[in-house]
Order: sequence, then structure tokens, then C-alpha cells
Amino acid sequence: MLLTYSALQSTLHKNNLIAVFAMVLSPQDAAGALRDIEAAQARSAKLHGYARSSPQLLLWGVLWVIGYGLNDFFPAYSGAIWGAVVPIGLIAGFAALRGTGHEVGWRYGAVAVTFVAFFAAAFFILWPINPKQIAALIPLGVAAAYVIAGIWWGPRYVTTGIAIAALTLAGFVLLKQHFFLWMAGVGGAALILAGIWLKRA
Repeated sequence: MLLTYSALQSTLHKNNLIAVFAMVLSPQDAAGALRDIEAAQARSAKLHGYARSSPQLLLWGVLWVIGYGLNDFFPAYSGAIWGAVVPIGLIAGFAALRGTGHEVGWRYGAVAVTFVAFFAAAFFILWPINPKQIAALIPLGVAAAYVIAGIWWGPRYVTTGIAIAALTLAGFVLLKQHFFLWMAGVGGAALILAGIWLKRA
């Protein structure tokens, strides 16, 4: 009898708690709580994306310093320089993504092929095109890609893309010589700083 009374008392206590919570949590409160959860999930996804992108920016910043720097000093070997730098960057970038445990699969290769095909088609249409124009067009394409990514996935990508585009255009317009050296120092540094910025987000 005592056990039955205790069980009944416990049930009534639970029902009272449920009733209290039902009265306290209005539909507006419930909707607000769901919005807070969705906002937290979106922020978490954005920060995770920044963390994944950071090594890529650091990697390509260093490669820009090397590639553009060598291109400025040895312009006759431009094809060989970038023929080595770009594959190294793609392979190292793929390895960096795999190292984070993120499944990249065919998408990384598809993005790389898309960029290569786009620039090959652009050069074909614009030919004859001089090395300085090529050296400016590629960073502008990359900058546009970052701005587009930022529209969907986070404002820091937008800032990075705008900075790359602005620095590229400034050097292209203002420098008659050593534009490659400008892109090595300023462009490469911009990517490296952006990588550090994303990592600390």
C-alpha cells in the first residue's frame, strides 16, 4: 500500500513538472529556442569551415611567394616554375584536407579540374596574352571564388577575396616592373595572413 502511494505521488509530481514546463515554455519561447539552436549550429559549421580552409590559404600563400618570386627572377622558366608549383600545391592541399579527417573524395579533384579548365579556356579566348596579364587573371579568379564562397559560408572569405583582388589590381596598375615580385610579397603575405585569421576565428 505504501509502495502504491509512493508511486502515485511520484507520478503526480512528474505530471506537475510537465504542466509547469508547458506553462513556462510558450510557443514563442520554443520557436526562439529552436532559432538559437540553429544559429549555434550555423556558427559551428562556419568556424569548422574556416578551420578547414586555413591550411589551404597558408599553403598557397607560401607557394605564391615561391612561384611568383622565382618567376620574377627567372621569367624564361615561367612554365617550368608553375608546372612544378601547381601540382605540388594540389597534392599538398589534398593531403592537408585528408589530414583533418574531412572526406574530400572526388570533389577536390573536380574543383581543381574546373579551375584549370576555366583558365585554359580564358587564355585561349584572350590569346595573345602577356605573362603579366596571366599573373593577374589567375589571382582575380581565385579572389572571385573566395567572395562567392563567403556569400554562402562566411564573411571572412569575402574579406579575403576582396583583399586579394584589390592588391592584385593595385600592383597591375601601378607597377610597370616587378609585378611578379609584388604578387610574391604582398599577394603571398595576404594569403598567409588570411590563413592565420581564419585559424583564429
